[in-house]
Amino acid sequence: MRVIRFVTPIVATMLFATPVHAEGKGEINSKIKAAMEAYDSFDYDGAKKQLAAAVAAAKKSNLSKDPVTAKAYLDLGIVAFAVPDMDAAKAAFVDAVKIDPKIQIDVAYKSPELAKLLDTARSEAKKNGGAATEPTLPDDPLGGGVDCSGVKGLEHTIVDSAKAGAPQPIEAMVGTDLKVAKVSVMFRVEGSTDFTEVKLSKQGDCKYTGAIPAAAMKGSLVHYYVAAYNEAAKSIASKGSSGSPNIIEISGTAAKHSGPGDDEDPIGGGKKVVVASTGTDSGGEVTVDAGPSTPKGPQKVFIGVTGGTGFGYVTGTTEGMNTVKNCCIGKSLLVITPELGYFVNQKLSIGIAARIGLPLDANLAGHATAAPAGLLRVRYALAASGEGFRVMGQIGAGFLRNTIKLDATMTTGGDIDIVAQGPFLIGGGIGYSKRLGNTVTFIADLDAIAAIAVVSSVGASPMNSGISADASLGFAVGF
Repeated sequence: MRVIRFVTPIVATMLFATPVHAEGKGEINSKIKAAMEAYDSFDYDGAKKQLAAAVAAAKKSNLSKDPVTAKAYLDLGIVAFAVPDMDAAKAAFVDAVKIDPKIQIDVAYKSPELAKLLDTARSEAKKNGGAATEPTLPDDPLGGGVDCSGVKGLEHTIVDSAKAGAPQPIEAMVGTDLKVAKVSVMFRVEGSTDFTEVKLSKQGDCKYTGAIPAAAMKGSLVHYYVAAYNEAAKSIASKGSSGSPNIIEISGTAAKHSGPGDDEDPIGGGKKVVVASTGTDSGGEVTVDAGPSTPKGPQKVFIGVTGGTGFGYVTGTTEGMNTVKNCCIGKSLLVITPELGYFVNQKLSIGIAARIGLPLDANLAGHATAAPAGLLRVRYALAASGEGFRVMGQIGAGFLRNTIKLDATMTTGGDIDIVAQGPFLIGGGIGYSKRLGNTVTFIADLDAIAAIAVVSSVGASPMNSGISADASLGFAVGF
């Protein structure tokens, strides 16, 4: 009987402990997998929640010292490192190596910085000894318990690149010197004129977090800015603005983010996008208006017209057969340039332009009334959006006509003659563009054209070599 009483508990343990532990490990592994899927989609909030639940499940199943729990701690450290929260990452790594001293970071997540941090954790764990402890997690999974004493105004680290198809986390810090009612991220999808607002959620005393929804992270870029508002809904501080937003360059494709709202396309026309909440008052989801209907893709063709004035360095013989005796600067009072172009990509365009100079102040009898020329233009924008400053090269043929004042009045009447230059034209310039809507763009150009007299005359006009410069403003319509 004594043997039976002694053996029975052992047999029971052998029969039931393994299934219980297996079930617990399955639950823990499932939560770890879900956590890293959230991490791959930049949902650090969701990843931390899943890993905290995995640690809790390990404790409940008496698996606190099992390698699967070490894996949960290790992944917790990887997520904390990405937030970034270096102290929490190190503490989680220490807990992981206390359970499994030989644990390694998965190749998919391994980096030199994480490997170094894990080595540091191994050394600290050996030095201090002891068993793994419950991870220190703040009430808010994104780590709102930060030191706010040094925060002044609105602080935000600009996001300049991101993967397509995944929500883009946005974080801001607001100092006590600002009395804010809300902090929001305003984003505008490619081709749209209107910004959509997502209110950031307060985490702790000064930290605000949120995300640009995955449905908006497509195309080649997204415009955004972060703003703090007072009780009167007036912006009192911002990083970027509607007139000069920050630009996120979109590249690649992130892991598929299976979450509510991603099946609605904010670029497709005024639909609602459901954004996973990172701590709203409702504790659920935030629904935002994705804005009005916008083009499905970037513009490919544009038609533009600019107008301005020109001037040039002239020498040689005028069209009235007068010699330019003194080196002088001529002028073309009005220059009109229509252009038809094609966007090779967001930054590069090729166009055909007709430069029409009008020497309006010429007063000699029979003077020419226009200076037509055709140019092939190539423009390259310095910014990924295609907006802002750009450089230009051009080549073509035609006339440049500048007027000059003669030394004396001619017997036929008049003292302002025309100097014709060309017919071979080549030049370059700089410009600036700013999109004003879905299709309309403001254009400012400053270009120089060198004229080379490859022939002595064209018709009755003697040809001269020289150089002219045009300053012009105008608009382009894209399709």
